[in-house]
Formats: sequence, C-alpha cells, structure tokens
Amino acid sequence: MTFDINRRELVKALGAFGGAAAIGSLAAPSRAQGGSIRLGLIAPLSGSQEIVGRYQLAGATIAVNQINQAGGILGRQVELVTRDDKANPAAGVAASKDLAGSGVNLMFGILSSGVALAVAPTLADDKSVLVVSAAAANELTHEQYTRNVFRSADHAYARQRALAKLVLTDFPDTLNWTAINPQTAIGASNWDSFVDGIAQYSQEAGKPAEITEALWSKFGATDYKNEISQLMRSKSEGLYCGVYGGDAVTMFGQAAAYGLTKKFKVIVDPGSEFIIANAMGKNTPPGLWSGFHWYHGAYEGHKINDDLYNAYVKETNDPHPAGYVGETHTSVLAYASAIQKAGSTETDAVIAALEDLEFDSCKGMRKIRKEDHQAICDLNFVQFGPDEGSDKGWKVTGHRIIKDEGVSEAPTPGVPIVFKNKKA
Repeated sequence: MTFDINRRELVKALGAFGGAAAIGSLAAPSRAQGGSIRLGLIAPLSGSQEIVGRYQLAGATIAVNQINQAGGILGRQVELVTRDDKANPAAGVAASKDLAGSGVNLMFGILSSGVALAVAPTLADDKSVLVVSAAAANELTHEQYTRNVFRSADHAYARQRALAKLVLTDFPDTLNWTAINPQTAIGASNWDSFVDGIAQYSQEAGKPAEITEALWSKFGATDYKNEISQLMRSKSEGLYCGVYGGDAVTMFGQAAAYGLTKKFKVIVDPGSEFIIANAMGKNTPPGLWSGFHWYHGAYEGHKINDDLYNAYVKETNDPHPAGYVGETHTSVLAYASAIQKAGSTETDAVIAALEDLEFDSCKGMRKIRKEDHQAICDLNFVQFGPDEGSDKGWKVTGHRIIKDEGVSEAPTPGVPIVFKNKKA
C-alpha cells in the first residue's frame, strides 16, 4: 500500500512535465519549425513502468529547455518528440519505426534491456541512431553490438563490479555471499558481474571470497516466504538482493517479520535507487547500499548537476530525483555535443561524432568508447537507513563515487563478456 501511495504522489508531482493528454500531444507526429533539431525520446509513458518513464521525460525536458534557453545547437532550437514503448519490445520497435517515419533519426531513452535489444537491429535499415539512457544489458555493447547504438549510461558489468569493490573496501571481512535474483536476463547478468568482481578483488586482497549458490525467484512474484526461509538458514554474511523495484519492496516487506535484514552484515541492491526506502519508510533495511544511475548529492558544486537538480525540484517539488532523470539529461547533452562537433544532424555524421566523444554531464566528464560505443563514467552508490525522526522514515546515511578505472571490461564488440568466475 505504501508503495502505491508513493507512486501516485510521484506521478502527480511529475505532472508538471505533462499528464497523459500532454504526453499524447507530444507524441503526435510533429513538423520541424524553423529548422528545429528533433530528438526522439522512447520511454515507458504508460503501463507498469510509467513511474520510471516520467523520470526519463523529466530529465529530457529539462535538458531541451536548458539548451534552447542557451541558444540551441548550431543556432537551431531543439524539439523533443516522445513515443511510448510501454517497456514492451514490440511497442519499442513500433515506436522507433514511427519516429523514423516521421523524420526523427536521432533517438534516445529506453528503460528495458529487452526493448533496447529488440530495437537495435532495426536502426541501420531506418538510418537512425539510438543513444541508450538506462538499459544496462551487457549484450548491447557485446554480442548484440551495432554501430547505430550508443550507451551514454553505465552498464551491468561496470556497476556490479564497482559494487563488489565498494563492499570489499568497507567490509573486508565479509567474504561469504549469497543472493536472491529474478529469473531474467538482466538478473543473471547483474549477478555474474557482481560475482566476477567479488572473486577478483577478494583474491587481489589475499582473502578469497566464498560464493554460496544463489536463489532464483520468478520476476513479479508475490510470495517470497520460501526464499526468505532459505536465506534465514544461510551461513552467508553478505546478501545480494538482485530482485528490484516493486519485487524488492514485496520481498523486504515480507522479510521484516523474519528478521532477515538483521541476519546479514551487509545487504546490497543493484539499482532500485529510492524505491525501496520510499516504500519501506521506517522499515528500510539499515545500511542498505543501492546502485544509482546518478545521485545528485554526490556532485554538489558541479554546475550541470546543480542546475539539473534545481530545475527538477522547482518543477516537481520532489527533492529526490531518480537517477533516470540524470541519464536522459545526459543523452541529450551527448547529442548536443556530437551535433555541434559534426556540424550536422545526418546519421553517419552524428555516429562518427559520438565515437570517442568526451563531454561533461551531471556526473562529470564521460567518454563514449569508439570500439563498442559504451560510455565510461562514474559509478554511483547510496546507503540508506531508517530515520525515526522524519516523516518519510528513512535517510541517506552515505554515498560513494567509484571511478571506472579498470572496472569496465575491455571493448569486444560482437563477442560476449567472458565471466572468469561465473557462479550458479
């Protein structure tokens, strides 16, 4: 119930960026006015993942407004055109083809890795470019690589290995880990990446870690009691909670009665961001570390970060923007830098400009590798805990920036990542 209430409040807050009717008008085919540069946002603007899509819309809208207020790109204003993918692969392909048919060749966004992997093979024929703002599947820059796709955000391998480095730095004696993961491709990719990092960094420290077999649950499960009972019998001291979003809320809500959060010394989450804390309130697991696409509090004093945060709060009255806000904002900035560099919006020219592009963002400087089109950037993590003295019931107890220095894999476009320490 708490999660539903918070969700409704957030959607209401983000109404400043357009409710259903306004989104519908934005999504209608539009004609370039005065030579405007049209960028197409593909995001889940309806359905179960609408809450995230609204965050993506917010970040994109702020970026476009800021660029236009500063004079545009190459003296031309930027126009945001949106399409709803409903976090559904078929709808995503339809959205990208609709944009291409409307003359919009520069696209960005996409939350779901399944949608991104479905859209990617269609782009070359449509002479379009896609800058992925969130979908983290390793396959996008490996076995499913295509020259028409770039990723301006971090990806599963880098984030989960950085998370492993964080916990081994802060908790060097917590060396026995287990997990509960969803039976999804991204769930397996996240866990394989975390295990790879735990194994490597613990061996380098001279204290090899032990990984206990993970538990695998159905995505969208409503009953985790059996898995919770098994975890309560585990001898592991660290818990990797790979279930995410609403599933994580359900699992932790049921686990509270068993005392699960007190059993483990360290609990980590790959990327639910504020969702668990917002839903759990005073029952937020103490010391929970969560991966973030972008955490504004880590970059205070950096102008792009501060301007984005202030604009978001002004429009929504929400002091806790999800990292998705920062990543669609970043994708627009990447296009702005590439178009300026290329002096053109033509597909091949923009692709060439995006390769090896270095540009500033809400998380500082990023570089998009030429070889595989993966951005190299900071990895953000936030620690949460209960706060009995506040209305929301939780507080941020720490945050960390992990620099991507040897965390990401070497570029191997067309070839899958090899996990040297893969665990069942």
